[in-house]
Amino acid sequence: MHTLRPIVYIIDDDDIVLWMFREFLQGIGAEIRTYSSARAFLDGYQPGPHECLICDLRMPEIGGLEVQRLLLEKGSRLPIILVSGYPEVHSAVEAIKKGAFDFLEKPVNGGLLVEKVQSALVRSRQMYAEFLEKQAREARLALLTPKERQIAEMVVEGKTSPRIAEALDISVRTVENHRARLMEKLHVESTVELVKLFL
Repeated sequence: MHTLRPIVYIIDDDDIVLWMFREFLQGIGAEIRTYSSARAFLDGYQPGPHECLICDLRMPEIGGLEVQRLLLEKGSRLPIILVSGYPEVHSAVEAIKKGAFDFLEKPVNGGLLVEKVQSALVRSRQMYAEFLEKQAREARLALLTPKERQIAEMVVEGKTSPRIAEALDISVRTVENHRARLMEKLHVESTVELVKLFL
């Protein structure tokens, strides 16, 4: 069972930075977990519903961009705030393009860090809710038979029952029966609701 408190992970090879960031974030009501290497974090990381990561860009072995890449490969939705002591415009642009939540330059302003972390945690909650919604939607669609799925997709494309009947070489009545059954299975009452399920 995941803890209800948000979790903020911090990876930096400088202990003073870890201590300082922990101090900055002390008052936000989150559990703060610090790591002096990316490997230590990656080895133990379990995705949760309410979390974010602050990660140094340049570290021995695995740097921030590599951490981001490895998490993306795992399908992780963890919002990442990358931090660097160097003006690295190219790296910042690359990180943001790949979905990093934000990029800050050291020395980091404490108030700004708190603001960014709180925004990242809000985004994490939203993404988790979207993920659960998607899972629920997929579970509902999985209830359909292949034929019902095919007809549902044609309805979503805007095809009428006579057109579907013609395309599948079945009677309009059979199409209507399938439509009624699939709407019932999916608990939708209109074509608009059906379209939203397939978005």
